[in-house]
Amino acid sequence: MIGYGANRGVVPLATEEIFSRISGNSDPNKKFEVSVSMVEIYNEKISDLLVPPKSQQGLKLRESKSLGVYVEGLSKHPVISYKAIESVMAQGNKNRTIGATLMNATSSRAHTVIGIEFK
Repeated sequence: MIGYGANRGVVPLATEEIFSRISGNSDPNKKFEVSVSMVEIYNEKISDLLVPPKSQQGLKLRESKSLGVYVEGLSKHPVISYKAIESVMAQGNKNRTIGATLMNATSSRAHTVIGIEFK
């Protein structure tokens, strides 16, 4: 999803396209907002990776007719470029749960979900 080096992933390619189209907008009546969130699912607990680890609490997965499925209490961080998203993701990666396995010394042993909201 992220990719490395020349093998850029879906997230970098899609967000650069979003910001390219925003910068190409010539209608002064249109305003755009992009925000990013980062959540980890580990041992059936949901954590916000963009808050300090000591502040992380088990968040709840919810569903509503108007919002769809969402994580209650998840922080969203406004961004103005893919570089800003990279910075936020770097912060979130520092807060990930890792543990060594026989095959990988820095395995995350968790699922990480990066959310990009475009309004």
